[in-house]
Amino acid sequence: MDVKAAILSGDAGALRRLLSEDPSRANALISWGRCLTHPLHYISDMLFANSLPPGSALPLVEALIEARADLDFQKDGRNDTPLIGAASLGAEEVGLRLIEAGAQAGIRGMFGETALHWAAMLGEDRLAERLAALSDVNLEDWKYHSTPLGWAIQGWCHPPAGNHGRQREVAAILCAAGAEVRPEWLEEEKVRQDPVMRRVLGGASR
Repeated sequence: MDVKAAILSGDAGALRRLLSEDPSRANALISWGRCLTHPLHYISDMLFANSLPPGSALPLVEALIEARADLDFQKDGRNDTPLIGAASLGAEEVGLRLIEAGAQAGIRGMFGETALHWAAMLGEDRLAERLAALSDVNLEDWKYHSTPLGWAIQGWCHPPAGNHGRQREVAAILCAAGAEVRPEWLEEEKVRQDPVMRRVLGGASR
């Protein structure tokens, strides 16, 4: 059994044995499809694909953390970190554990976005709350020139794969943390038709 097989089977015990035999395996990239992925990121990928046994993700993450896996790994120094991967793939519990273990919240991914942008987009309110305390809530990504609040509104109006559906709650968290509200967001049809979101955004914009 190798690291990939241990993760896919949800066998944290086997993963620990493999890592104790060779700790470098904690950071050896895993090949799947056309991707080469860090083991921590791979766990979130497999969660997103519904390919892990129920309840197995966090024990696997814990085994990698104990083996000193690089929490802030970026392939080629510019791709998504495991934390960004967790946020973008709806793996909220994984993201929370990575933050607790010391993963850096402010690192930018491929589009200049942070984990907070993705947590906002997918409506991961618990993860967004933790990240908002560690991040610049008005930081714009490089591709869309939007802040996490803009990503939350986009995810609410056009729900993405892996959606947790709590973008209203995320918007409230971001506004309470000082997020600026752009006038064009208030003109979104779905926003205009929703009194809760209007109240969240309107109260912050005054």
